[in-house]
Amino acid sequence: MCDLQTQSAIIMQSPGKAKVEHNLAIPSPDAFELLIRVHAVALNPSDWMALDALARPGAGAGYDFAGEIVEIGEKVTSPWAVGDRVAGFVHGSHAANYTIGAFREYLTADSELVIRLPDHVSFEAASTLGMGISTASQALYQSLNLPLPVTNPIPTNQSILIYGGATATGSIAIQLAKLSGLHVITTCSEQNFPWMSSLGADESIDYKQPDAIKQVVDLVQKNGLFVILNCIGTESTAEFCLQCFTPPQDTTHQPEYVYAPLMPLSGPLPKIGSLPSTAVIHNRWKFVYTCFGKRFTTLIDHPAINGTWQPSVEDKRFMIRFYRQFETLLADRKIQLMPQEVKLGGLQTVIDGVSLVRAGKVHGKKLVYPIL
Repeated sequence: MCDLQTQSAIIMQSPGKAKVEHNLAIPSPDAFELLIRVHAVALNPSDWMALDALARPGAGAGYDFAGEIVEIGEKVTSPWAVGDRVAGFVHGSHAANYTIGAFREYLTADSELVIRLPDHVSFEAASTLGMGISTASQALYQSLNLPLPVTNPIPTNQSILIYGGATATGSIAIQLAKLSGLHVITTCSEQNFPWMSSLGADESIDYKQPDAIKQVVDLVQKNGLFVILNCIGTESTAEFCLQCFTPPQDTTHQPEYVYAPLMPLSGPLPKIGSLPSTAVIHNRWKFVYTCFGKRFTTLIDHPAINGTWQPSVEDKRFMIRFYRQFETLLADRKIQLMPQEVKLGGLQTVIDGVSLVRAGKVHGKKLVYPIL
């Protein structure tokens, strides 16, 4: 049981504005939830996007966290104990409910949707995991239908292009794709080539080079390229990706081409490139928040995102299974976490950090804030 009765949390006030509020009641976990003492939080681009576009007065802000279990719901069947170290993400910002959000001292979370932390992973490092691992796994294994990752994968001749390898999701996706046995090609700035190599990427392409698309196509001429993950999701990056699709030299096998963006386009797919006229291209986008298995409404000016989303039992079941598998990979040191810049000052400085991310001043790392 938590002996304290109140906490501090970042609460949205109006579009673009949030503040730290104090003396907020600490919620009790429901029968299937955990109450977690938050030790660290990490920032995502989604934090400023939600604050600017979804700021419902009274909503709790924040997504990614790491912390320690302090109370367990009476019907929790997972093997959790008070004191266990966990990480994950919650669906902050979407409802005018101050109890939902990661930027706080205590939060409740679904007991099946948190990741057990091994001793060698700090709270600060673990706080970078939640949204990145969830979006990467949905894209790779639900949208692209790749084989699930294993500790000792058998390499295949199948290639994947991961556009935006230096993003939080991209850096995790590279490692997972390698653990699924794929040959990984990624795009990033040239300065990040050594980092990409350390993650397991087989080839890194500087997307700013005028022949970047040709470089990708040349690398996959023999076996073709028919699965692409776009971790940026703009129209220009979509056009880049679609022109990289390449048929295999063995024309007796006509693959299905699958494009998985992390952000959907507001209109139809742009020019596809030089694929045969008979080629089938699937545009598969997953909205990460469906993994919670709850109904929610998003009020944002985007035709593919705006509206009410019904509960997805399938997406929740997938994420529960994947988290358990990911725990093994993490414990076996098969996953390298995103570089972190740890900033002190607690919740008040988190608000300042959101402004830095909004201004595009954070690259190749995560801003992380201990919550003491």
